[in-house]
Amino acid sequence: MPDLTPGVPSALSPLVRRIVAPNPSPMTGPGTNTYLVGIDEVAVIDPGPDDAGHVEAIVGASMRERVRWVLLTHTHPDHAPATERLVRATGAEVLAHNKVPKLDQPVVPPDRVIKDGAAIQGTEFRLEVLHTPGHAPNHLCFLLDEERALFTGDTVLDGTTSVISPRRGGDMAKYLATLERLRALRLSMILPGHGDVIESPRARIDEYLAHRAERDVQITDLLRSGPKKVAGIVAVLYVDTPEVLQEQARAMVHAHLIKLRADGLVRGRDRRSPWSLV
Repeated sequence: MPDLTPGVPSALSPLVRRIVAPNPSPMTGPGTNTYLVGIDEVAVIDPGPDDAGHVEAIVGASMRERVRWVLLTHTHPDHAPATERLVRATGAEVLAHNKVPKLDQPVVPPDRVIKDGAAIQGTEFRLEVLHTPGHAPNHLCFLLDEERALFTGDTVLDGTTSVISPRRGGDMAKYLATLERLRALRLSMILPGHGDVIESPRARIDEYLAHRAERDVQITDLLRSGPKKVAGIVAVLYVDTPEVLQEQARAMVHAHLIKLRADGLVRGRDRRSPWSLV
């Protein structure tokens, strides 16, 4: 099994290596995955938290002069802050979406803003850029053409679901549209931002879509007995969720309610007010 030990480079394919950042937590699992794509020219996907040892591991595994690009799936604090330190060490070009949500930590301004359909062309590989909003408005995925491998950041994860937080720009309707788009791709594997390689991409995406559809039904069923606030819905649907993850559960329920309101099925204003069926 490939190594998920922080700081240890692990070869996942002829073109891809992974180094796990030393930031394990209930939210990040073993830690944030940093991916190195290419050998002669290297693209670093998500340099992770600003940890000197992690950046040294990236540079050591790549050779300083070969790191050409730093690619950001999004600018959440577990994925992007090491960008500046890595750029100082390598002189690499930073490529990212141009939108940074208000609550995200400032990051190095991108040298090149990349949009849906753009490509990063190395000597041995081509990465296609997919704009994949939902988890974050500036979220990008990267498709490695040679291996049909998709780097999904926090859009699809191993062993858990992605958090959609409206307060941080998360949007459940856009997220579901993103999942449907990814499901239609011909993929050999998913390389997530946290956890191990997902070797059955379509099955995992189907699980995600089914889980979200089930949550919609559960929420509307609960509202049949009368109006409820977000906290009351969470108390029923997430009864086994640890306290440390309760805020994420509230965010998810709120995201579902906003989507259901757009669908014309419920009405309500915010997390503190009651929601009811239309």
